[in-house]
Amino acid sequence: MSKFQQIYGFYETLLGKMLHLASKFKFDAEHPLHLHAVALYGSIIELSSSLKPLYLSEHYSSVPIILRSLLEAYVDLENLSKDPKYGYSLELSYLEESLKFLKEAKSDQNIYMKIIAEKPDLDVRIDNFKKEIATLKSKGYKNLNIFKKFQKANLKNEYRTIYNMLCCAAHNNYRSLRDRHMTSNNGKIKVEYFKKPDFEELEIWFGVTCEILLRASFSIHELLKTNAMKELKVLRGKLNEIRGET
Repeated sequence: MSKFQQIYGFYETLLGKMLHLASKFKFDAEHPLHLHAVALYGSIIELSSSLKPLYLSEHYSSVPIILRSLLEAYVDLENLSKDPKYGYSLELSYLEESLKFLKEAKSDQNIYMKIIAEKPDLDVRIDNFKKEIATLKSKGYKNLNIFKKFQKANLKNEYRTIYNMLCCAAHNNYRSLRDRHMTSNNGKIKVEYFKKPDFEELEIWFGVTCEILLRASFSIHELLKTNAMKELKVLRGKLNEIRGET
């Protein structure tokens, strides 16, 4: 069995087990920390699961694009689990983006915003967003950029390596386009659509997915104080064994 087959088999097993454990979550739905953490974890499971149909349908180039969103969701979950006040940064981000959106509508320059621009309460909504933003900033909360989010989660190395590669794929960086569609034969470049898979690369991406899903699971189960830690540690050991790290 190849290394990729081992990783992919573990990925399928891990998905099933994490979804089963998540179905038993007990949390306070009126507690913002619990509510948002469980929602983030749901996104992590769904994004992880979405890689399977992409692989089976041979849409390999889409895998790192989804994986980028998966990693970003994990960073938010990690920060929120370790520091509940991080939720205010997420709220500030939402408020500032919403305000930006409404200001764009008010400018009356964007035809897609016409319906919103005609709302009678537009000015009131803009004023309310400004007040909420000012309140949070007066308490010292900041809208963190993506690097600072990774830094807060102690993932600076991951930001500079894995996240960099995933962003290149998502932004159609020239490096990614060459890897995705170009091959060289005797110095002659050939462009291919739905190129045959690079299983070494897929091994890396599905390995990263397993790592994120495991780490996120440790974070959420620790936050909710479940009794799943023993099972998670067994799975941690199996992934390490596949990687030859034991």
